[in-house]
Amino acid sequence: MNKTPSSQICVTHQALIAAMVEALGGNGNEEAARQLITQYREDGWVNLANQLENWLHGAEPSIAALDEEDQQILEGILHTQADPAWLSTLAGQARIEAAEGIAQLIVSATWGDPAALELLSNLREAAMEDRIEGSLAHAFIAMVEGERDIDQLTHRFPGAESALLGTIMQRVCGLEAE
Repeated sequence: MNKTPSSQICVTHQALIAAMVEALGGNGNEEAARQLITQYREDGWVNLANQLENWLHGAEPSIAALDEEDQQILEGILHTQADPAWLSTLAGQARIEAAEGIAQLIVSATWGDPAALELLSNLREAAMEDRIEGSLAHAFIAMVEGERDIDQLTHRFPGAESALLGTIMQRVCGLEAE
């Protein structure tokens, strides 16, 4: 378990990772970790909760007993123990990783890839069904249709997270230039 864990998975579980690192640090503050472990167990993450609880009692976690996402969470705990500053960079890293995949999807849709077009259309339809106006999904469609002015996009789609939208636009432009 020496690889860098997925920032997208770890940012989702950042509170658990931080609480476990603190609890395992030997400062006696295990309450937050125990509360989160209980919540994870109640939410169906039984194997992960059992491994984390055993870890708090001094046993090494059994990687083989966990699925891939659970393993990534353990990797995140170990990585944060070795590099505490890493946890604070997760949101930015996750944004970059997400932007890369979304930018590739937008460029593929722009060139007529039916699967990419359908996925982006489904995202927009889901946003509309949830009555979410001006979302990232709406901005993605505008980008497929050729919009490349980030100021126009952020103005037209105020519900879109501007930092992610900007990162996606940079990647789209970079992919188009290749």
